[in-house]
Amino acid sequence: MKWLDQVRVTVDKDKYREHGVYKGAIGTIIFAWIRDNQFEVVFSNPDGTDYADIMIYVGDLELVTDNGLTDEEIMHDLPKHDPHWWCKVEDGYIVNLLGERKNKVAYDYEN
Repeated sequence: MKWLDQVRVTVDKDKYREHGVYKGAIGTIIFAWIRDNQFEVVFSNPDGTDYADIMIYVGDLELVTDNGLTDEEIMHDLPKHDPHWWCKVEDGYIVNLLGERKNKVAYDYEN
């Protein structure tokens, strides 16, 4: 999962429901707050208007559609083109664009 990928929420949580986001909702990743193990995800109505823009825990999301952006394309849009500025989830690991892993065990986003 990375910038502009479509993702699905896999659990119901009060903090998501407060914004109208329920299990099964599909949104688009617009920013990575990986220090907090979260992606900022925007959710839109069928008419294209947004109804929620919230932080979702990485472990509560699953990939729906990969946007096909390469690491180079993502880095080109980053401030100062710094690969430390962006992270993605790849094979269960949170990694930056240098390939450095944040979590020690795949799918264990707290360690």
